[in-house]
Amino acid sequence: MIIRLHAASAALLLLSSTAWAGESEIESAMSAGPSSLASKATIQTWGGEVLREGSNGWVCLPDVPDDGGPNPWCADKAWLNVIAALGKGEKPTYDKLGIAYMLAGDAAISNLRPDGKKEEGDWVEGVGAHLMIIVPDQSLFDNISTDPKNGGPWVMWPGTPYAHVMIPIDPYPPQ
Repeated sequence: MIIRLHAASAALLLLSSTAWAGESEIESAMSAGPSSLASKATIQTWGGEVLREGSNGWVCLPDVPDDGGPNPWCADKAWLNVIAALGKGEKPTYDKLGIAYMLAGDAAISNLRPDGKKEEGDWVEGVGAHLMIIVPDQSLFDNISTDPKNGGPWVMWPGTPYAHVMIPIDPYPPQ
């Protein structure tokens, strides 16, 4: 009888901690985008588990585990293609402009290298709320700065298939 009670207690504890983790991830993911968008978005983990079905075509993801976030995302279909390709080390295959929100900010990251390796002078830290734009024709980025400290938009990961425009909402560099 005692063993059954302990097993039942352990099962309840596991279920409640899993539910708490899911709620925590949902809250984190929803902080990435405007509430009008995030409230109707699909919420999924970085492992692909759907925590909540959405209705607007957007997907919001919680903080990336173990990378010094916060850095949750809300992304459209084109950006999801880029995220998946980056994770596999493949070239993305999108054909439309893509938009992603990171309104909770971003973890420190390389401005030049999608693989995250740190090079002298390319580390970007303290990025607050921002939007990210991708386009299939990267020549459209030619007149946009690649300097993250220019006070406005810049191209991150220039010259790679993952190049995108970072558009700060919060001042960057932080003031």
